[in-house]
Amino acid sequence: MHRVTKEEYPLDSLQRILNGVTFFKELIHQDESQFEVLMSIAQIVTAESNETIIKKGDYSNSLYFLLRGQLSVYVEEEQGEHALNEINAGEVFGVMSMLLNQPRSASIRTGDKTALLASIDFKHFSNIEDFSMFSLETKLTFYRMVANNLRWTLERNKIEDSAHPLIPRLYKIPLFTGQKGGSDELEALFKQSHLLAELVSEWNDS
Repeated sequence: MHRVTKEEYPLDSLQRILNGVTFFKELIHQDESQFEVLMSIAQIVTAESNETIIKKGDYSNSLYFLLRGQLSVYVEEEQGEHALNEINAGEVFGVMSMLLNQPRSASIRTGDKTALLASIDFKHFSNIEDFSMFSLETKLTFYRMVANNLRWTLERNKIEDSAHPLIPRLYKIPLFTGQKGGSDELEALFKQSHLLAELVSEWNDS
């Protein structure tokens, strides 16, 4: 992978691409100055066709967004590679490893075409009491995205195995019911995201 240059992707062109990802789109509309801060710390990279970008067992504190292209998620077994699923443009990945500081549970590589990705280091969002760089509203948007991503993963798992013994645990993870937009919601989303990530991890191990 290599980091893109302004010549390859001018800022206005890159912003149009980023609009295809819900998190970036919401941030652009909420507060363009916060979007600019995000862009100052985000890594925008390209990966060549059939390039492995994540290996099972790797450690990473980054969250990834696929902006263009398609990725394959797989694990290597004695019988050969076993495909798990695909990641399409606009989707986010790496949530569990980011939250739980666990090694990557699968390998990921690009398809037949070059892929464009954005990554964000979790250290900028891990402290939910620090608003020196990102505002309360931005961190709320971030953790809503993270929690929704994990819930969607568990819902897909539930569809594939409706009798899985961990399903009752999913219903016990509370949804926030207080007044939205404040620090209470952020704290609830932070805890919820970690509980959901732990559940996904247990589900994968089972």
